[in-house]
Amino acid sequence: MDASENENQAHEGVEDVAIDVPGFGSLKIADVRDLTFETVEEAEKFYFAYSAAVGFGCRRDDKGESKGRIHWRQWVCSKEGTRDRKYLEADGLGRTPRKQTRVNCAVRFRINYNDTSGVYVVKKFDLEHNHELATGNQIAFVRAHRHVGTESLALTNTMTRVSIRPCHTYEYMVEQAGGYSAVGFTIKDLYNKLDQQRRTSPFESDFE
Repeated sequence: MDASENENQAHEGVEDVAIDVPGFGSLKIADVRDLTFETVEEAEKFYFAYSAAVGFGCRRDDKGESKGRIHWRQWVCSKEGTRDRKYLEADGLGRTPRKQTRVNCAVRFRINYNDTSGVYVVKKFDLEHNHELATGNQIAFVRAHRHVGTESLALTNTMTRVSIRPCHTYEYMVEQAGGYSAVGFTIKDLYNKLDQQRRTSPFESDFE
């Protein structure tokens, strides 16, 4: 699985963190090294909650798997690596290349399966980023932490059936939530989700 596929994967349910770790933002390396996880999913929920509290996005990276078990899994900062040169140059069609967002940040989080204890232990946990972190309401707009939930999607579908456009439904959700940063996703995210729904379940969505 390459980095682009990892980055585009939805992290459904990450907001429902099942781990009781107070003070995510003040965790030290020693604190995290003492943690253990029953499953890879549990570790992922922890790291996404941690990254949201600190102010950066993250994504899945490499993993080691054999005989149906994941023996190790790694997550990296969303600014890890650099974009391929071909995506940094004009394509001959007059389109301006997108802004460079990756700056070779080396921060990563890795877990290994311990055969003796039967749990995943923390093998690597970095703290120092080479870029500014998001603060306050900015974190709500970091790509890794934006998620169109099932309730928001269901409300949009219901409104669409009575001829209320998704953009108007989105503004209603913004008003109810108390602001754009409190909704948890952007209007573009909502339209992308509706487009994905239409491609996978054409009978579930008929919005214009």
